[in-house]
Amino acid sequence: MEWETVKLEGEGAIRHLVLDRPQVHNAVNRQLLADVLAACAAIEALEDCRCVIMRGEGPSFCSGADLKESVSQGGTVADGLRRARLGERAVDALGELTPVTIAAVHGHAIGGGACFAMACDFRIGAESAKVSIREVSLGLSLSWHSIPNTVHLVGPSRAKEMIMFAETYGAERLLEYGFYNQVVPDGELGEAAQALAEKVLRQPPIPTAMTKLSVNAYVRALDRAVFHLDAPGVTLTGRTRDSGTAKEAFFSGGAVQWENE
Repeated sequence: MEWETVKLEGEGAIRHLVLDRPQVHNAVNRQLLADVLAACAAIEALEDCRCVIMRGEGPSFCSGADLKESVSQGGTVADGLRRARLGERAVDALGELTPVTIAAVHGHAIGGGACFAMACDFRIGAESAKVSIREVSLGLSLSWHSIPNTVHLVGPSRAKEMIMFAETYGAERLLEYGFYNQVVPDGELGEAAQALAEKVLRQPPIPTAMTKLSVNAYVRALDRAVFHLDAPGVTLTGRTRDSGTAKEAFFSGGAVQWENE
């Protein structure tokens, strides 16, 4: 099984889902979303797989949306909705995998990268890892069904803080917030993720799987109440003048003057 932007490594009970665009810090484009979706389907077909470690190749876990692609493609409202819904489907597929999932975060996890990490069952952060959810600073609403995931992990007040203010967070602060299960020295990230995966394997398979299903069903019971606003929301905000100005400023390094338009 081969894809253009992701790899599935390992064999047996523990597999590695690797984001593989290291030259752009694993920035998320349409192809990567489609490949994550396909890889999740392939993982579901592996009867012997009980745990998946998600990680990024190169210097970062994932630097978020590939803004060059979104700016260059433009397109109609329908095109925007299709892009947003592809992101939803990829994040949902990751969150609904039968095997237990562990995100091993190093470098940066920005925007969509944070969304991928939050969709996993557990998160381990390297000490130097930085996380930020930057959509609002780009004039966009957070989508990919990730506002509920943020609230589930850090609570409503801190979720508003992280999303509204688009600040960058260090690993120790996010451990305090409940985003991470563990923070480890940079050189020990792979070992820590492997140790947690092996801990999963030492548990009986059926009640472990039932626990994952039950906890997810409980915390996500009301998530769909806001999903109808997800793709339309980011599509609408992405077509505002403010969003266009923010994206121009991102590439030029200039300041943004919000016009509320």
